[in-house]
Amino acid sequence: MSSASLLQVLEATGYFPDGKAAARLHLGQDARNLRRGRDFVPDALWRSPSALTVYFKFEEAQPADELVSKWRREVWNEGFAPLLWVVSPERIDLYNGFGTPVQKDDAQKHLLRTFANIDASLVELDALAGRLSIETGQFWAQATAVDRKTSVDQKLLSDLAALEHDLVKANLARSAAQAVIGRVIFTQYLIDREIVSTTHLKKLCGHAELPLILRDRTATEKLFSWLSQTFNGDMFPPSSVKNTPMTSYLTRVADFLEAVDPDSGQRTFFPYQFDIIPVELISSIYEQFAHAVPPTVARRPTEARKNGVHYTRLSAVSLVLDEVMDGLTGMESVLDLTCGSGIFLVEALRRLVHRRADGQAPTRDLIRKILHEQVYGVDISEAAIRVAAFSLYLAALELDPDPQPPHSLKFRPLIGKTLLIGDARTVEQDGDGREALTTPSGLKQFDLIVGNPPWSFRGLKGTQARRKTRDVGIPAQPRGEGLDFVLRAAEFSHEKTRFGVILSAMPFFSRSGTGMAAAQHVMRLLAPVTLVNLSNLCNWLFATATMPAVVLFARHRPQRSDQVTIVQIPWTASGARTHSFEVSPRDIIKLSQAEIDKQPFKLKVAAVGRRRDLLLLDTLCAEHAGLGKQLMTLKAKFSDGLTHGLAENQTMDARALQGLEVLQAPDICPFYIPDDLDLFTQAKAQRPRTREIYRAPLVVVKEMMGNNARVAVAVAERDLVFTDAYFAASLPTSHKQSAHLLAAILGSSLASWFFLMTSSEFGIWKRKLLISDVASMPVPDLKQAVKSDAGKQLLQIEKGLRTPAIEGRSWALLDEAVFDLYDIDEVDRVVVRSGLFRASWQWQAGRLTSVAPADVRTDITSYAEVFVSVIGGWLSARNKRHMRAEIFDLPMRDALRVVRFVLEDGPGKATIDVVKPVGELNDILASIGRRLKVKLATALSGERELRIHGRNEVVIIKPAARRYWMGVSALEDADTVIAESFVGGNA
Repeated sequence: MSSASLLQVLEATGYFPDGKAAARLHLGQDARNLRRGRDFVPDALWRSPSALTVYFKFEEAQPADELVSKWRREVWNEGFAPLLWVVSPERIDLYNGFGTPVQKDDAQKHLLRTFANIDASLVELDALAGRLSIETGQFWAQATAVDRKTSVDQKLLSDLAALEHDLVKANLARSAAQAVIGRVIFTQYLIDREIVSTTHLKKLCGHAELPLILRDRTATEKLFSWLSQTFNGDMFPPSSVKNTPMTSYLTRVADFLEAVDPDSGQRTFFPYQFDIIPVELISSIYEQFAHAVPPTVARRPTEARKNGVHYTRLSAVSLVLDEVMDGLTGMESVLDLTCGSGIFLVEALRRLVHRRADGQAPTRDLIRKILHEQVYGVDISEAAIRVAAFSLYLAALELDPDPQPPHSLKFRPLIGKTLLIGDARTVEQDGDGREALTTPSGLKQFDLIVGNPPWSFRGLKGTQARRKTRDVGIPAQPRGEGLDFVLRAAEFSHEKTRFGVILSAMPFFSRSGTGMAAAQHVMRLLAPVTLVNLSNLCNWLFATATMPAVVLFARHRPQRSDQVTIVQIPWTASGARTHSFEVSPRDIIKLSQAEIDKQPFKLKVAAVGRRRDLLLLDTLCAEHAGLGKQLMTLKAKFSDGLTHGLAENQTMDARALQGLEVLQAPDICPFYIPDDLDLFTQAKAQRPRTREIYRAPLVVVKEMMGNNARVAVAVAERDLVFTDAYFAASLPTSHKQSAHLLAAILGSSLASWFFLMTSSEFGIWKRKLLISDVASMPVPDLKQAVKSDAGKQLLQIEKGLRTPAIEGRSWALLDEAVFDLYDIDEVDRVVVRSGLFRASWQWQAGRLTSVAPADVRTDITSYAEVFVSVIGGWLSARNKRHMRAEIFDLPMRDALRVVRFVLEDGPGKATIDVVKPVGELNDILASIGRRLKVKLATALSGERELRIHGRNEVVIIKPAARRYWMGVSALEDADTVIAESFVGGNA
């Protein structure tokens, strides 16, 4: 390799900044040691925190398409490399690493772009696929062809699901179908890895290739018998040899290995190389099998869905294990009480081996010792445990530096020893569980407890059943049993055991008193705790789940025992396409347990908001009573509406409502109820409610939030029936003005912000409000407010909004009037406006807006105005300095935005200028770095946001996405700069 040529390209694209490798860049032999392949040997690789890998290969002459196709096929089989760069002295070719191979020489089909190896083209290459573009997400917006939907995991799981479906459809028992598929994959792995040679296969079975063997049932029996004797363990038990499936079934599996289309009979290209596909991917086969549905019951939920089984993607596994295994020795023991197909156990085994090997090649004895003594799993499903055993055997073989000769690779059984089939609640009470999980002094204690226990919703009966078996004083989780599994796992822990468990987010972030009690009990038991909110990612991370997710970490990092750390992981446009996520320092908030005990909803605020949101909530809750209490003084309350129900459930008398207008789900507009509603004519309904709740004036609230992130609320000045798509409060006739004032408040951005921060579901799960959410809204005294000047102004504005359509400017006027009513200052108005923007992220359009590039003349200028206003207030105390802001006018396509704030002598008004920089983004960073004596490119390897202080200036550099440049971000950045100035002695 020409190291100079490759390094020139790496320098120009940010992978080798400031004359040294960026974080997570590996060169030469180091890069080659990080992968195993047949033909492809990288010269460099860069790996993101989520394991996405960019490979670099240098060739003196342009390689042939057939060779590049071989390289790319290996990269595709690895499953984590979206890009392959082929660098030569004249050009750089970028290939899509996620594109499914279709033939032997298909490199050109997957070529994304070619760049000349000259300065001008390298600038374009950097803008498209440089490190900053990859890290900030700009690359994924430009390279739409690079998508995980075509990667090896999606293709293999789809093919295996089709294979299993065909076998079951042909009347092979599902368990037998899954077993033969697993054994065939294991065998093909041995062949691909050359642990079993084609010569040996020919001698043993009469055929040199596995598909030919499978088409010969006698040869298949010989092969399975030999594998059972050679490898022992749980993959090929003697019973499996005796019950080898019939030839017709084996032929269908052979067709899969030869890429024969089962319908047309045509042979295509077989893309898979099982010696390269990560073992963790093989584990995910269980998710496909677990959710497989026989055609006769396609409309009914599978047992897996009923039991809350969800495939855990490797990115989530890595998130958990990166934290709980940081700084360990490799001697630790691991337990997963709901291990499923064993993906946590497989990755834990790999990491324990690497820790113990300490940079040396691990010995087979070391690998097997860790496998049999340190890694334990339990699951109620025998099929899952068998897949877990299979996956762990594969992992042990993959870690083995020299897996030869085959007869020396015998496995001891794992099932019944360290992998146990049984109910986690009682697994140690008899048989294998007692032997494996108990000691003379009691339950075996583990150093790490990990997993993704069921999130299943058991309902009222399930909660009652669990309470019967729960110790007195221990609260039960009302909407599922994930926390129950954590408490059960804690029985196998000691005081330093680390926990990393994926759970439903609902008990932690909802307003359910019982849910909060159960969550806080666990948090106190395992303190100190960190919660990572994954709810923004559930549409791809846990696509089959019906609840949002959170990761509970405990005792994994040094911190005060009374402190809880909450981490938000935001939605990104590239997340589903890459199976990765990002965390910014701004997305981390720490709370004391005492704060949470006093106001449990602060957990939700920290999971979706900022410190400024917490401060504003404290102020509002201290100054105003909740709406529910306010309504009580008017002898009113919110009530749910009528439930029609199915015909067989319409048993209650509803004749008292006949003749009234009825408000159906789509009828309402903000502040406006149509005059031509249908009349209610039914004699019966499932839940008609009482006639009194339908009396005017009615403040009617739609439970589903509008797509403008505002509450749809209106006042009905005539009696009418509202359905259960709404809830409403019937106020006394003398308080009609209070009803309209309340509607104005609930329709404002302040209410949207409040409900995002505190409601049970909106912001983490559904776009839905509950009565308890609205009842908790802090509201000024309604009787006094309608008489105030601000109240009268707000009522006038609300009157003008009673139309089917409202202009954007009218919303702004409404918001300002509500701010005036609450006497909210300008700084907190910024917090609320940012909250409305964040509330819009619950819809796809809002999410896309949040990651769109920030515009220099609108978004960044607004940010700078807020920032200098805060600093200006601080400077005004002495009135000896003022601030000037310089916004660098960077192209929209650039991955970063840069603002420079300069302190200047003398009193004066702050100014904001948009300046045209000299050169490209990298030139600007280099210039700033030279002036401030900071290697910016290197610093940006580890941090998404940078503040660089000079003598009288601070430069703020962030990704281009709009969500980094909100008003609330400017407030907090200014707060931080002021705090740092005091610490640095510059005040």
